[in-house]
Amino acid sequence: MKIKKTIFRLFILFLFLFTTGVTVQAQENLRINTVFEKYGKQKGATMVVLSGKALHNYQLDKYRSITLQYDRTILEEIQQCLETDKQQAYQIKEVINNGIISSGYYQLPEQKNQINRYILFKIGNDGTATLIYMEGGNDSEELINRLFIRSD
Repeated sequence: MKIKKTIFRLFILFLFLFTTGVTVQAQENLRINTVFEKYGKQKGATMVVLSGKALHNYQLDKYRSITLQYDRTILEEIQQCLETDKQQAYQIKEVINNGIISSGYYQLPEQKNQINRYILFKIGNDGTATLIYMEGGNDSEELINRLFIRSD
């Protein structure tokens, strides 16, 4: 009887870890994830991670942003990550100055369960670089368009 309980508990633990891994994987398969992991706790960086009820009113499931002071090495790394990840994107809007992406909007293919995914990037006039990853359901696309894309 004790062995059955142990096996059952291991099965539940495995099931929990598997389902948690699927939701986290949406961003982990992107190269920009390395920027968040590497610089998120660095002095001078501001990282914001939101999920759950905090985003419910915005039709988003996950929001992750990092703002860094200008540093050539970090900026080059972000640029390389964006170049890699935008190959998956089906909608790209960019402003490139002197061969450098100064702002970008990338809509990535939906994940399972119709989860929309977005990468946003901007180099500010104040010498900061901001990288944002967001994901959400069908209604999130309308929100992203209202907030980040100007209609001309």
